[in-house]
Amino acid sequence: MTDQEIKTAYARDGYVVVKDIIDNRDLDPIRDFIKAKVDAYSRELYSEGKLSSRYENESFERRYAVICEELDILPRNWSFGMFGREFYDLYNLPGVLSVLRLLLGSEVSNIGTPALRTKLPRSVITSFPWHQDSQYLDQSSIGKKEKHTEGLHMVTVWVPLVEATVENGCCWVIPGSHRWGLLDGARGADSNVRMEADVEARGTPMPIPLEPGGALFMSNLCVHTSKVNTTRKSRWSIDFRYFPTPDRADLTAEQREAAEFVKNKALGGGRVPLVVLTEGHKPTWEEWEIQVSAQQARRSG
Repeated sequence: MTDQEIKTAYARDGYVVVKDIIDNRDLDPIRDFIKAKVDAYSRELYSEGKLSSRYENESFERRYAVICEELDILPRNWSFGMFGREFYDLYNLPGVLSVLRLLLGSEVSNIGTPALRTKLPRSVITSFPWHQDSQYLDQSSIGKKEKHTEGLHMVTVWVPLVEATVENGCCWVIPGSHRWGLLDGARGADSNVRMEADVEARGTPMPIPLEPGGALFMSNLCVHTSKVNTTRKSRWSIDFRYFPTPDRADLTAEQREAAEFVKNKALGGGRVPLVVLTEGHKPTWEEWEIQVSAQQARRSG
């Protein structure tokens, strides 16, 4: 796609799919991170007598699923950490940054942490209901409706680590739904947001099957979902979010307040937004690591 085609598609639909924008080998560090964590998890459980096998011969897509099947669990979230040099490099992938510059401009930060999706077989809790990412950003409490980032343009980058298909629970989007504004909805007891509007009556859902190397770029107001994984393998993916850097981007007072909200929420969780595009200084991995360590020390102290 040309730059203009990317910008036109995104403005029209609220999302754009760009294929072959990432060298598949550049995703290996994230896969290796996952493999190491799953291996350590299996080792610990096996030594405690909670697993009959470490399942070392299972594939990347199957091993964690087999472990969870024996334990009879279907976790909603990945709980083994998401920080390291491999994530710094992920946020700074050249192909991703080239698209972000088109969509968000020249002063952009990552929020400082990704969402690593295991998408286990038969897992209903990871078949997220229709939502907008601003709803998850803005709402922390169960049942409490909050709106902070409706007027702030943010971009989610969704990247498959294995092939994402309709069968294993790829993303679905509703083209043009970013023009609906921030819709009403609230977190349920399972922490998933459920919207009040019948969004399928307002627009036509479209599946986004995608192979590794491609990326789905979505507005924070694009309505999207993912459905149950009906295969026997995990559908591994990772998504990460970018927003205008509050003290550097050209923002209105309202937008700056929203950007500060995003930044402060990240800091409150022990994360530090990472500047990835700027006309000024861009932190190195070592500088960012020091910042994150200091922020976590402040929280714990």
